[in-house]
Amino acid sequence: MTAAAALASCGVDDVYYGEMYDPSSLMDAPYQIDWDAAADSADVALIDNFMDKDRGTFQLSADGSANNQFNYWGQAHAMDVVIDAYLRIKDTDAERAATYEKYMELWHQHRGNNYSSPDYRNDFTDDMEWIVLTLIRMYEATGEKDYLDYAKDTYDQHIITRWTVDENGGGLIWSIESGREISKNACSNGPGALCALRLYEFTQEEKYLDQAKMIYEWLSSTLYDSETGSVADNMKNGVINGGALSYNQGTFIGSAHMLYNFTGDKRYLIEAMRAAEYQMNNMSTDGIMNSEASSANSDNSLFKGIFIRYATLLALDENIDASFRKELSDFMTHNAIVCWTQGIDKSSYPAIFFNYDWTVPYTDYYKYYQPQVSGATLIEAMTRLH
Repeated sequence: MTAAAALASCGVDDVYYGEMYDPSSLMDAPYQIDWDAAADSADVALIDNFMDKDRGTFQLSADGSANNQFNYWGQAHAMDVVIDAYLRIKDTDAERAATYEKYMELWHQHRGNNYSSPDYRNDFTDDMEWIVLTLIRMYEATGEKDYLDYAKDTYDQHIITRWTVDENGGGLIWSIESGREISKNACSNGPGALCALRLYEFTQEEKYLDQAKMIYEWLSSTLYDSETGSVADNMKNGVINGGALSYNQGTFIGSAHMLYNFTGDKRYLIEAMRAAEYQMNNMSTDGIMNSEASSANSDNSLFKGIFIRYATLLALDENIDASFRKELSDFMTHNAIVCWTQGIDKSSYPAIFFNYDWTVPYTDYYKYYQPQVSGATLIEAMTRLH
């Protein structure tokens, strides 16, 4: 079934007439992979090599030599892997689950390694948004209301207040730093919409759904290309700049998908599917997501894991056409097979490190936590898809 047919079957007129990605010939692994065991190994490697277990926060390099001063927003994605593991094992391994719950408490006590404030506020809007999303996941996993309260307070006081109307239209500004406040970025608006949607999910306050729609409408009408499904990086001085990145494709998919679930408007689903198709067909080489980083010690090494997180939710949604879901699941599975069998040297466990290029193992230079988080996110996703 083509993507056009899949959407037409939902009674949608405005369809995407693109080619579906077909990874079916790439699904054979060189050996049988136990994804739960693989995820356990990836989680332990992340925690043992990169976490300060007295603080629950993560250091940039495995040997502790890197400067952690600006190591903030990635903390959210690293803790998300711990939450993934917690949710997977809490009913079967109470002792380890309790340890992971303690790490969440410590992470919160130290404000996710926030380098500029005793709370979660930050000059960069997207940095706070990722922290808020992780706090909400911690609340969802544990029921600890303090996490939700901090998430709500941070969003209400320091995120949605950065919505401005200027020559770029609306949109959340990227940063309050001088010279950066004129930039409206996909990286601040995609996660911003997700924050509002998740707060609506757990508070049922209509203002959050209204704000999510507002943020998403700006993003969709400016940086999103409805013909291709690509999401540009930013708009500055009324001019669109920068090409698509897996970070922005992923958060656009996530916010569109959640809006579809909350409203039933199939336009959101169409846009989510288009964005996913663009990633699979135009941002991959031989079926493997492109490496968007020039080095392992780069925030770009986190980007692929962001796409994986939100594409996984889309692939798991049983209300969406089964052929599309299989396509997306197979794409991620192919990436995971190559990453786990070719892109990591497991001979020195737990000193095993993912590379930012999932097709080749790391070298000693690559012992940074950003690619480790993306790799572990991918492997954890396999435990949900299989």
